[in-house]
Amino acid sequence: MKHPSYSSLGQPCRNFNILASAVVTDPLDNREKLVLSNYAMGATGSLILIDPLTGEGESLELPVGAGAWGLANLGDEKLVVGTCVGQAYLHVLDLRTRRWAQALAAEGEFYFWQLTVGSDGNVYGGTYPGCSLIKYDPDSHTLTNLGKVSGNAANQYSRPVWGEAPGYILANYGFDTTGMTAYDLKDGTFRSFGEPGEQIRWATDRLVCAEKDGALSYYNAATLLPFAGDLAKELTPRTSVALSNGQRIPVRRLVGNRLAGVRGQDYFIVPEPDGPVDSDEPVEAELKRIPVPAPATAIFTLQSDGQGRIWGASGFGQTIFRLDPASGKSWSSSSVCNAGGEVYGMQFAGGRLFLTAYVGGDHIVFDPDAPWDQLNNVNPRTLRSVAPELIRPEGRSAIGPDGGIWTGWSAKYGTYGGGLSRIDPATLAVEGWLDPVPGQQVAGVAADAKYVYFTTNGGASGLAHREVQCRFGVWAPGRGLIHEETFEPEQEAGNAIVAIGGNVLIGVGDDIWIFDPDRLAFVHSVPIGHASSWLVAIDDRIAGAYGGGQYWEIDAASGSGVFVSEVPGYVRASVMHDGKLYFAVDSTLYVLNR
Repeated sequence: MKHPSYSSLGQPCRNFNILASAVVTDPLDNREKLVLSNYAMGATGSLILIDPLTGEGESLELPVGAGAWGLANLGDEKLVVGTCVGQAYLHVLDLRTRRWAQALAAEGEFYFWQLTVGSDGNVYGGTYPGCSLIKYDPDSHTLTNLGKVSGNAANQYSRPVWGEAPGYILANYGFDTTGMTAYDLKDGTFRSFGEPGEQIRWATDRLVCAEKDGALSYYNAATLLPFAGDLAKELTPRTSVALSNGQRIPVRRLVGNRLAGVRGQDYFIVPEPDGPVDSDEPVEAELKRIPVPAPATAIFTLQSDGQGRIWGASGFGQTIFRLDPASGKSWSSSSVCNAGGEVYGMQFAGGRLFLTAYVGGDHIVFDPDAPWDQLNNVNPRTLRSVAPELIRPEGRSAIGPDGGIWTGWSAKYGTYGGGLSRIDPATLAVEGWLDPVPGQQVAGVAADAKYVYFTTNGGASGLAHREVQCRFGVWAPGRGLIHEETFEPEQEAGNAIVAIGGNVLIGVGDDIWIFDPDRLAFVHSVPIGHASSWLVAIDDRIAGAYGGGQYWEIDAASGSGVFVSEVPGYVRASVMHDGKLYFAVDSTLYVLNR
């Protein structure tokens, strides 16, 4: 038989995701520039140089990698960039020629977390998952792994890093345990300092500020011994300003007592305020769009509004988009909430779009027909958060039998666990339930007219994936967990789950399992040869299953499956819209042709 093909509808999801900033004097024109490091999920990252006086921008694509947390200015001659996700690359841009040096790879590391210039003139960066300190020598253009900054093998993160203290590189580590370490540039040794659990907040050449449980402490930058006295307040630098909504935004210092900051898709430049550096007095900031075209970024979530439009969320950058397939017209939003991260869950109810987002554990409601005013928390409006206990809506969202928006969550950094939450679309009240399966995150959520269903596994934020016996749970609103299934150790469950026609389908290992809620039992298992990345309802009998570069259709009633088509990559979002099946691979949206 001839398998259906698919057609590209382009790349409707476009946004900036600024992870780092710096200020340089550009040797090309001797003008001061604000440098922004942009991460483009599913694409190639870039550096953006903005002239604060003219507002003009220049975009320079990285040689390889989606983007960077790490950014350092080497004497206004070079910019050093450390990328993240998948492979940690280090890039060096010659500002005079605008040419990139040969890319360097930090072996075994997925992320560079921030970069800093040490007092010895070398550049240093923290990493994930090695929790290492990496040195870049600009004279030899080489990388050296200086070792793990923490003695705890379970810690995977060394972030951020500071080079302001002469003779030291300072770093935080986490997240099995948390603390602070100092690398001695003279003798090449690490030593912890401060109290266990403290984390550095900022550092200067004289003072190091740390925080634990909301309390600040200070250390002498030369000796790393506790620093007492009122002088600490006098030495505190201004690192942020408050906007009109009370949100504090990190800032960089420009010439002429001006400060520059970035908020989502916008940047601003303001005079430095008078008064204390920790003042909550808001500044009058004019938010300006970043003055270069936003790149296409990965599509993370898809949803139909039933009115001819497809909606989705970006893979990183806390924005949403919509597309009219008939006209091809698309729109991409500004940030939907104050916290960074991305939207996982999307569901429409009563003409409004309900969102759930990492990293703040946020629940958000957006009225597409009302004016946009996120800055003042009007539209979109952020509702109650389930943080700090729950932060990542790994399980996405479904409309429950009670009409509520139900979401599955993963626990805070450094913790194995998860939870469920519910938004009442009428009252906008939010409820939460912690650890329906103790020690396991909720990986997928579905619902029908009777129950809410969820899968769990050993995933976590800031910790290695833990091998556990995954679970399947049946939750009755108002009653709680009424039924639970435990899988064998080799039977991994993930995000793939959908409820159709009185059955529930979930991906377990390389099969699709079918659950009968009336019998409270699994009744069929359909092998597809690959772990399923996503399941989507086609109608009340057929579900679409993606996995291993293939698309299958599963008949929930008969427990049979048929291969339908190859697909061009990993699919983590799909939706039926106006009788057609749409799916996303990286930043491209496709429609299946039948």
